[in-house]
Amino acid sequence: MPDEAAPAPAAGQQGQPQQIQVAINDADMASVYVNFFRVTGNPDEVLLDLGMYSQVMGPGGPEPIELSHRLVMNFVTAKKLAEVLRVVVARHEQAFGAVEVDPNRRLRTQPR
Repeated sequence: MPDEAAPAPAAGQQGQPQQIQVAINDADMASVYVNFFRVTGNPDEVLLDLGMYSQVMGPGGPEPIELSHRLVMNFVTAKKLAEVLRVVVARHEQAFGAVEVDPNRRLRTQPR
């Protein structure tokens, strides 16, 4: 996403919402690749564990999934994230075609 200030609602005069700009500092942000997630939760928060599944088969079976990060968020933030992800995926599919989740179908529908 572009490096922009995110709008935050605030109560203005006479109770009408007013947009204010909140600065975002991403200078120390790190990027990490994930291809696996696990979702758990409690009555107050959603826990999203992220990691890497190598799909490498070793002598003792498949390598374990390495979880590296845990996001903890309230349900309001989780719902906002779910909606943004839905929109982003819909735009991608509109531009490039359906994203196939089933690995067996994905292998059969590889572009030539």
